[in-house]
Amino acid sequence: MNNDKEAITSILSELWTEYKSLCQSEIFDQKAPITERDIVAEIYSKLKDFCAERKNLSVHCEIKPYELKPAYDKNDCEKLKGFPRIDIVILSGQAWIAPAINIQNVYNKGKFEARYSAIPVEFFHTAIEVKIQSKPGDAEKDIIKLRKLQEQNNACNCFFVLLNARGQRADHKSIIEKHAKEKGICIFEYSCNNA
Repeated sequence: MNNDKEAITSILSELWTEYKSLCQSEIFDQKAPITERDIVAEIYSKLKDFCAERKNLSVHCEIKPYELKPAYDKNDCEKLKGFPRIDIVILSGQAWIAPAINIQNVYNKGKFEARYSAIPVEFFHTAIEVKIQSKPGDAEKDIIKLRKLQEQNNACNCFFVLLNARGQRADHKSIIEKHAKEKGICIFEYSCNNA
């Protein structure tokens, strides 16, 4: 964890409160997020403002973490294909750009693709995974991704956001108890379903 954990927790708490106010019982506001991308976009927007206040941080979506190495070769390319993307990432500083370009070039994406193939994990300041459906197996995969990232970079804040107003309480409880708490990942969860 780093010094900004409390500030980011506050931003995610605000989003949680907004979602909760739009989704009460079986009454849903038309403005409520209905897709995972809706929630990702809202978090991105709030974090973009947060990062603008701090010159050394930048927020991005769909980033693949990669363990920094002195050099990359063609064998690394196959490994990169299987790396899971993180929904929202705050990166620290600008030093990540050169290694990300090196990885992209080895991956043969060169100058024709704007997306970086992967970014070294040491530059990850915050990582957030989002779910709007509450299947315990899918949630577990995302929580494991966050845990592995935290093991590689213990300064990285990791959060799991599960906002499924119609989700089953038993599923949410399982995700919280068996996955998030067990792996030490901070979770923001909401379901108005009492079943």
